[in-house]
Amino acid sequence: MLAPLQNESKPWMAKENHLAGQTRDLAQEARDNPTKYVEWYQPTVKTLPKSTVEFFENYIGIKGEEAIKEHIYKIRDMAWTVLPYPCIGLFRFLDFSIHLSPDYARVVKRVQEGATLLDLGCCFGQDLRKLAYDAGPGAPTRNLIGTDLEPAFLQLGHELFADRDRFEATFIPGDVFADDFLTDYRGKVDIVYLGSFLHLFSEPQQRVVVKQLRRLLRPRAGSMVFGRNLGAGKGGPFRMESIGWDLYRHDPQTIADLFQSSYDEGEIDGGGAGGQPNTPWEVNSSLGRYGSANWDDDRRGWKGDETKQMIFTATRL
Repeated sequence: MLAPLQNESKPWMAKENHLAGQTRDLAQEARDNPTKYVEWYQPTVKTLPKSTVEFFENYIGIKGEEAIKEHIYKIRDMAWTVLPYPCIGLFRFLDFSIHLSPDYARVVKRVQEGATLLDLGCCFGQDLRKLAYDAGPGAPTRNLIGTDLEPAFLQLGHELFADRDRFEATFIPGDVFADDFLTDYRGKVDIVYLGSFLHLFSEPQQRVVVKQLRRLLRPRAGSMVFGRNLGAGKGGPFRMESIGWDLYRHDPQTIADLFQSSYDEGEIDGGGAGGQPNTPWEVNSSLGRYGSANWDDDRRGWKGDETKQMIFTATRL
């Protein structure tokens, strides 16, 4: 995950009305702490979705929405001191976004059958926990892998979900642009999940990411990449002025071209010796409104609805 780049004019400073409706103590805390007085730090969530409350009650054992919120606030603020990232400040990790994919039921079934799944840029590993929970008792969660550039997030995930001694997934700090990224897993992964990840990088960088994914995936039909990212009716570079980030939004054609470009280059899949000739992709995607049940709508960092949420699946043929 990448640290926010704050420019000298500070367009990211929160407006006074963004604190309206919060308790006095929380508003004052944000004013007194410069790292929290930004548009993408939301002091509280108004109401947790029923499914989120159910998950925390059943998976962690904390009972009641208010107790769950207090637990979440504690871990979220610990993570904020590590890296003040928008998905942390806006509670986007509570979306458990993996289940939004139309292919989620198929992914759950494949994991139940023993498929290996990698969550790239996993943050707290929240989507891996959601997947394990939905796969049910007896599912081989040892086949789940999470990786993130920031090791502290992986450790805080165990604190957030209170499962250090019972969750069998493997968590590995890693830089997707490193030559030795997850070399032990090359050619051994069946499914890769990318949640709010691709749009962080330029188009050339995204092509490098897809190359890495191709090395990690098993070189056979049915290997897949799925996830979500910023989208638009017309893809291309996009600057989020509130934060000072240069991002890249995809449309259905550009996301298809991204994966197809790795096929056109004609490299060998499977991570070296024993690899197989490159194979093409089938890419399906959809665009919808970008939002969340857990964050205030006026903290999106952009105006209007031109920016969309893209959900996509790329499957090896």
